[in-house]
Amino acid sequence: MLTRRQLCTAAGAATIASFAGVVRAQALPNTVRIIVVVPPGASMDNVARVTAERLKDSLKRNVIVEYKPGGTGLVASQFLKSTEPDGSWVMFAPLAVASFFPFLYSRLSFDPDTDLLPVCDGVHIPHALTASPGLGVQNLQQYLAAVKADPLKGSIGTSSMSSVGALLMHRLRQISGADLQLVAYKGGTPLLADLMGNQIPAGISVISDYLAQYRAGRVRILATGAPKRTALAPDVPTLVESGYPDLYGVSSIGFFMRGGTPAPLVSLMSREITAVLRTPEVRTRLLDMGAEPVGGTPEEFRRLVLSERSRWAPVAKAANVRVE
Repeated sequence: MLTRRQLCTAAGAATIASFAGVVRAQALPNTVRIIVVVPPGASMDNVARVTAERLKDSLKRNVIVEYKPGGTGLVASQFLKSTEPDGSWVMFAPLAVASFFPFLYSRLSFDPDTDLLPVCDGVHIPHALTASPGLGVQNLQQYLAAVKADPLKGSIGTSSMSSVGALLMHRLRQISGADLQLVAYKGGTPLLADLMGNQIPAGISVISDYLAQYRAGRVRILATGAPKRTALAPDVPTLVESGYPDLYGVSSIGFFMRGGTPAPLVSLMSREITAVLRTPEVRTRLLDMGAEPVGGTPEEFRRLVLSERSRWAPVAKAANVRVE
């Protein structure tokens, strides 16, 4: 005859076994699609392709990269909302879609807090403030002095008005007193072309857009927006080192799934992506591209989303920044 303790133990074991069966039943579909929010060939696309290549082996599924460019994640987020929450779609997008869009856009056709599920942090690519070769400045202090002497030199091109790089420049204007004005570009490639041609004095974009030309001595990176110096350009100071101790931002590009996707599938995808990103071979390849692999849990990524939102919302409000 079973004791009461034995009956409870048996019931608990049955519950655990049943739950495990549910988790196994909620397997990923045969094909998983990674939505990239930029056109083919961009830095973000290259990172997504390296990740997809290894995920195909670890998940034992077809992993396909698809493109939904527009609005630095706006179009892709709207599309993700329209998909089935069955684990077959994963969006690779800047942190801004969940952190900044709620305060930058007056109207959104999706709710970043309910329609987007943070899966894991992906890579960090620092933003870099870069001067054109004809500007003749060597560091941030010289650039700000040049702008104060000639406000026309305060035009700064940006590949995304909703990026942490753009917000960094708004904050730099507030605390430095220099008349910095952002000029929108459709991507890092045309911005780099205008920088090289001295058509615009400076630009703010992810450092991977500038690395090749910087290493060749054709442009000068004045500072990065990362909390500490990046191994990608160890001789370049940060904005923090340049005299602005609170001026830094996390330039994260991470993975999101459709709201309503079962938690076991989100956790599974988070574990698999993190394992891929932390593989030595993948880490080396991504660092060569200018991207630092991170990974982590859904909860860690959600905390980052919310902390960056609380940091930058007051900056955007003070600068009256809206993106429509």
